[in-house]
Amino acid sequence: MTGGIGLAQSAKARVRRASLFQKEDFKLFLERNSAGEIAVQLGKSAYAPILKNFALEDMRRAELEFLLNISVVREGVIFRHYAGLRDRKLLDLWLESFDIKLFKSHLRVRLGTEKWDEHLAPDRIVDLVSDFHLTLVDQNKLFRAGTFKSIAAALKNEPLRKAMMEAVPSGWENVDLAAGGPDFQNIVFAVSMTVDRNYFDRLYATVAEVSGDEGRMLRALVGARVDLMNLYWIYRARRFFGMSPETSLTLIMKARYRANFELLTKAAFAEPRAIAVALAGTPYAEVFDVNDVNAALREVVVESNIYRFLFTVAERAFLAGAQGFQNVAAYLVLKELEVRDLVAVVEMVRYGFDRSKANQVLVRPI
Repeated sequence: MTGGIGLAQSAKARVRRASLFQKEDFKLFLERNSAGEIAVQLGKSAYAPILKNFALEDMRRAELEFLLNISVVREGVIFRHYAGLRDRKLLDLWLESFDIKLFKSHLRVRLGTEKWDEHLAPDRIVDLVSDFHLTLVDQNKLFRAGTFKSIAAALKNEPLRKAMMEAVPSGWENVDLAAGGPDFQNIVFAVSMTVDRNYFDRLYATVAEVSGDEGRMLRALVGARVDLMNLYWIYRARRFFGMSPETSLTLIMKARYRANFELLTKAAFAEPRAIAVALAGTPYAEVFDVNDVNAALREVVVESNIYRFLFTVAERAFLAGAQGFQNVAAYLVLKELEVRDLVAVVEMVRYGFDRSKANQVLVRPI
């Protein structure tokens, strides 16, 4: 990377980071009475461009959440103007994670494991962002798909397409999805896990090739997520699905950062309530130390702890002061986590949740 390119994109990332909301802003959001009121407040912030031309006072929850989520991708695309060829490829790969998120969401509602919100039918999504083009998924093909085979055809990445079809049971490739099926829940789970593993293995392998401090910080950003996802999959497989330690280990990725196979095996053979003990001496132990939390909230708190860990890693990348693509990646992580908190606030306001418990779910406690 030339010094000029690194300086330009790092400067842009630092400027964008300064526009992120502070804790006081989230306190104001929690005082609103509807998704529409939150949308009005967001319309006066850095989110204004993506909310323009909408009647914000009447904004529905699902519409607002969808626009917030794709705002991360829109911001990411801006950095392509400040990037060389290598960093554009890195950026495009980084942004594929949001395509995959949309793909998995569509798969769940398409197969009936979750219900469509009436305001987020495929044609409504296109209406909301008619100029928005994904990098990995052909949304028109996806929305028209009627079989697993045609859903796979909507993916523009051949390894990912192949990985998805490997998770579909033999003989189900051309099943009419409109007919429904009792095994769809298991298939959705298997496909979601497979595409996630494929994506993060590719992403980690790519950043592993970057040298110097830039590469070290990129590996920290991606590697921490890989480690935590592997541990979380094991935790959920053991706690909620009753999987054996051996079976839970089949879910993990090939990528390794700090959590090697020995540590993952130790976690898998521990009882779910004792996973923090199995991780003692590692930076991940505190993430899973939730035995003092109400049982019904433990998974929520574990998820929040995971995102707080990633927040700290991203902040550390900025504090290092080095120039490079890691600043863009760190900013996109922080933006993603801000959106997650905004969506959580919208949910709390819309459904009347006890807002005094907000700190249990927010990445940045207020």
